[in-house]
Amino acid sequence: MARILVVDDDIAGLELRKMILQRAGHVVTAAADVDMARSLFHETHPETVLLDLRLPEAADGLALIREFREAVPSVRIVVLSGFTPDLDGHPERAMTDQILNKPLRTEILLRALA
Repeated sequence: MARILVVDDDIAGLELRKMILQRAGHVVTAAADVDMARSLFHETHPETVLLDLRLPEAADGLALIREFREAVPSVRIVVLSGFTPDLDGHPERAMTDQILNKPLRTEILLRALA
């Protein structure tokens, strides 16, 4: 399956999504903050990044979208957020491949990452 980097500052949600994706056969690394996300992105070379936007501020997620897209233009970026309007009016919206709203059902997440 795919190499996926999951980024979320909500530890419980992060661990749950990591477990779900691993059980679906993906190779998953998880980052709970911006610095860890940057480090793991360059170490693991994920095919897909599942990114919470507010880490804890929306500016943090927007910065990661820009950095990841610039570093690896082909990386798939899926934003998972309870505050998707944070992307409105920002160029980073066009840099994402998909935007999913929290809360999210497992089958929708798996279908989005298939």
